[in-house]
Amino acid sequence: MVKKIPTSMYEMLTDKIIDALLEAKEGANVTSSQAKTILYHSMKGQLASEAGIANLVEALIMADRQRAAEIMNESGLKEAALALKPAES
Repeated sequence: MVKKIPTSMYEMLTDKIIDALLEAKEGANVTSSQAKTILYHSMKGQLASEAGIANLVEALIMADRQRAAEIMNESGLKEAALALKPAES
């Protein structure tokens, strides 16, 4: 999914995703391993890198898939947003 996000948007998405993670009601779904990886990237100043964004997006999907889709949609990343929508049965 991160391949669908232009690198020029990483910084802006980092802020939005972190805010969403902090507000997520299902934040406990984020594994300790994911949280440690996010902290590692943060300490290295690499949250707005491809690896940092990939980990943030993965964590947000675990915590609030709907909000992840909304952020992608609001950011004009329609293809990424569609990939996050649950399949209709």
